[in-house]
Amino acid sequence: MSTQTPAMVDYQKPLDDDVPYAGQCAARVSFHAEVKARIEAIVGPEVSDSPEVLARYAADLSLEQAGRPAFVVRPQSTEQICELVRCAGSFKMPVIALSSGTHLYGAGLARLGGMVLDLSGWKDIHAINHRNRCVRIAPGVTYDQLQDALEPQGLRALIPLLPRRDQSVLTAHFEAQPMLIPEFNYSEPVYTAEIVLASGEIFRTGAAAVAPPDQTANDMVGPWGPGLDWNRLLTRAQGTLGVVTWANIMAEPLPLKQKIFFTAASSMEPLLSFTSRVQKKWLGYECFILNRANLASILANNPDEIEALQQALPAFVQVFCIGGLKRFPEERIAWQEADFLETSQECGLAPKTVMPEAPRAARFFEKNLRRCFPGEVYWKDARRGASTDIFFITTMDRVPVFIAEMQQQAAQAGYNFQDIGIYVQPIENGRVAHLEFSLPYNPADERARTRMRDLHAAASRAMFAQGALFTRAYGSWAHLAHGCNAAQQQTARIIKELLDTNNIMNPGRLGL
Repeated sequence: MSTQTPAMVDYQKPLDDDVPYAGQCAARVSFHAEVKARIEAIVGPEVSDSPEVLARYAADLSLEQAGRPAFVVRPQSTEQICELVRCAGSFKMPVIALSSGTHLYGAGLARLGGMVLDLSGWKDIHAINHRNRCVRIAPGVTYDQLQDALEPQGLRALIPLLPRRDQSVLTAHFEAQPMLIPEFNYSEPVYTAEIVLASGEIFRTGAAAVAPPDQTANDMVGPWGPGLDWNRLLTRAQGTLGVVTWANIMAEPLPLKQKIFFTAASSMEPLLSFTSRVQKKWLGYECFILNRANLASILANNPDEIEALQQALPAFVQVFCIGGLKRFPEERIAWQEADFLETSQECGLAPKTVMPEAPRAARFFEKNLRRCFPGEVYWKDARRGASTDIFFITTMDRVPVFIAEMQQQAAQAGYNFQDIGIYVQPIENGRVAHLEFSLPYNPADERARTRMRDLHAAASRAMFAQGALFTRAYGSWAHLAHGCNAAQQQTARIIKELLDTNNIMNPGRLGL
């Protein structure tokens, strides 16, 4: 290997005006060729540095600054990942692991160059354990693929609201995306996992630490031991502490029967009160609230129908599902329905099983509540071609405060507030809520992108000032979330330095 240090031949840095141009270029070309040869020795042809391939990974659907990697690598085994990480460490080259097909928040952009590990092709479902209600999967497994495998076993995965068809299940779990069933947010959806650390060593969490999966009779469902419970440390870490190669995640029984209700209201407050009271009684499974902009984007047959459908829909709708499992499913649905309807009467609301303004809603959610969005154009992108989100955790009673703040920010920016989608997902049976604003824009219009970038930044700062908790600190949110807490940032820095001495694992994230 060359004795040149990466700092001498770092092809990501600007050229030095005081050093001969030809010499710098030659050094960079030589270094790049050396790195590529090392990678090819590990993975063979599963590495690319062609401009066409690199361009596809240089930007995502966020408004974040683009970042072009030097290599895109598609490893085929955990052993290859270990070798690739060691190789990157020897060159002090960044490693960015991706497993979803579509990337949204800038967390996987190689702004410092380096090596992208594309794990989206790893689609193995290693084991389904019905007794312990869990499934061990590879990073590239998507929700429809997983549901297809679980349903014959009488199980279902925990799933966010109508995810994209190429959404990685493991990404959703480790990024703590809110799941539609508030009840199961109490327990950790990730039981155990295998991670390749920045040193190239394999680390397995909790009960999986006993031995490799093919050498143990352990069911690997105990996150607390006999190994270390590191799942929470890795959650929301954006790949800054290691590369997850598999995880054992929660699966729940699939209802044999279900009944879906739609409760409409002209304002958010009565639905929030109703939802809180229902959640305190531990009723139902899926439960969430959408405004008319989101619901129209979901239910429209094509983008041309969105505006007309939105005008016909109620301002806000709670979607609520009661499920009956294998033991007395009809009886379970009957008593929960009675309690649900009694609570709605106390709140002055009238749930219905059919929405007169959108008759296809009942059939749509009956079919797709536990599936990826079925349309060719993703529902958030249907209105204008793209959408950017602002989401955070708050308490249920403060949701109207943030909606009013978003309305004010939109007015100041000259943006039509009626186009903004609002999604409220209760968490931990309504103790808190995930609040999400979706802001559509035209990605082909550079002026629209600039205006949206400014609105997104201003609204995010305003929400933070109002007490929004950005638990997934992407992009500028990292500086908002960590910049005001020196102790938290110092702790994160210490952990990062201990586990990633060379700072190669997706550097620059989390405000570090």
